Amino acid sequence: MDSLEEVFDCSRALVFGIGGGGDVVGTLPTVRLLEQHGVKTVIGGLAWERSIVDPQPGPRSLDELDGVDCVSESLALGSGDTRTHDGIEFAETTVASSLGRDVAFLDVTNGAEGFSVGLEAACNYLDIDMVIGVDSGGDVLASGSEKGIVSPLADGVSLAALTQLSFPTCIGMFGYGSDGELTLAELHQNMGSVAADEGLLGAWGLSSMVGKELEQIVKEVPTDASRLPLRVSQGDVGTHPIRDGKRTVNLTPASTVTFYLETAAVADHSDLASIVSGTDSIDEADRRLRSEGFDTELSYEQSQTDNNI
Repeated sequence: MDSLEEVFDCSRALVFGIGGGGDVVGTLPTVRLLEQHGVKTVIGGLAWERSIVDPQPGPRSLDELDGVDCVSESLALGSGDTRTHDGIEFAETTVASSLGRDVAFLDVTNGAEGFSVGLEAACNYLDIDMVIGVDSGGDVLASGSEKGIVSPLADGVSLAALTQLSFPTCIGMFGYGSDGELTLAELHQNMGSVAADEGLLGAWGLSSMVGKELEQIVKEVPTDASRLPLRVSQGDVGTHPIRDGKRTVNLTPASTVTFYLETAAVADHSDLASIVSGTDSIDEADRRLRSEGFDTELSYEQSQTDNNI
């Protein structure tokens, strides 16, 4: 892809949050932008909730979900009734209820390779000819050297999988700096590197109409990275504590913008995507990252479970 306008030529796009948790909420500005240009959309996100919602560590497989229609090994369509067998609801469940439409639940338990194969099959079945992976916060731009990285696994697997699809893809980055994993200086530098490789396709800001939709959804979904851009749009710029005060973010008007980036350009600057590329399970991807010295969200969730035993 050379420019954002190319996405308006597709007929149906899958737009999914690549990081699990509340990333699905950050897809809404992109979904509404595409729909304004006559593009049909499927909205979705990973079936992976944070430990404050789901005490079971790691992502859920589609086999663990009730109330879904499986399209492939990587994607199922669900609704506001979708939950795990043990009753856990996802952010996607809330989004489905709020929007009154089916939402895609994506399974990354089969690693980057398995996820890619299943995505390809699902896109063929659903007549999807464009895939946009949306990250809320900006950590998808991590090269791997940044000290604040705490959730490299989901983003790395999703990014690696997107590079393997035969369909046009791009990355949407919403909420510039709103997850606090990368400093603004690191974001600026990494964004500049991607742009220098002709990887910046365009940008779109949060409108007041979409902001009102987001405001209703974030009342029900525990997400900082997708919620804080809404506060910025209401004038609340500057520093904000997140994660119960464990981290501080510095928000600017850029946090209300979704930046669209060429997938390969982002992946080329990501050691994380390279490390997990070709994996056939989430555990293998996790082991690879940990062997390279990275703390992962899965290892954190496992430690939380161990501490509660």
